[in-house]
Amino acid sequence: MRVHPSTPEIRALYVAHQGWLRGWLSGRLRCGFAASDLTHDTFVNLMEQPELPTLRQPRAFLQVVASRLMINRFHRMTVEAEVLRAVAMTSEGDLAPSAEEQASQRQMLGQVLAMLAHELDEKSRTAFVLARVDGQSYREIATRLGVSETRVKQYLAKVLLHCHGRMTAATSPSSQSAT
Repeated sequence: MRVHPSTPEIRALYVAHQGWLRGWLSGRLRCGFAASDLTHDTFVNLMEQPELPTLRQPRAFLQVVASRLMINRFHRMTVEAEVLRAVAMTSEGDLAPSAEEQASQRQMLGQVLAMLAHELDEKSRTAFVLARVDGQSYREIATRLGVSETRVKQYLAKVLLHCHGRMTAATSPSSQSAT
């Protein structure tokens, strides 16, 4: 993560407005954990910017940044729900997969894990493995990683979005015509 050169400005902005921003987000999200996560993400986003603009109305600026992050969060959650529905529909009729199907599933899982090992951060990868391979609950994963359950869901959504993007790219007509 690139740290903004004027960290004291961001620190002052954080001290002056983070409580207000968390309260504003909590009112919209109806979840204190999600509000805290988005408040944190808002300030991290500011720290990653190459230059902080001159702020005449800092709360309005923070509201815009947080709103954009909320929209991105909603989109990730929507994609995650769609992927989970698709996975559930795919596996509904398969009560007892054959040995060949199990081998194929293990091979696919191995490929997914190999991809995750190289393309995603450690916490996202660990959350995915704990949830999908070990069958742990969000609460168990949150405790193990030292994060909130909401953050675990965000990690899993990130992994699913990444996998969805890779699958879409692999099955798109342009990639198939190149082979």
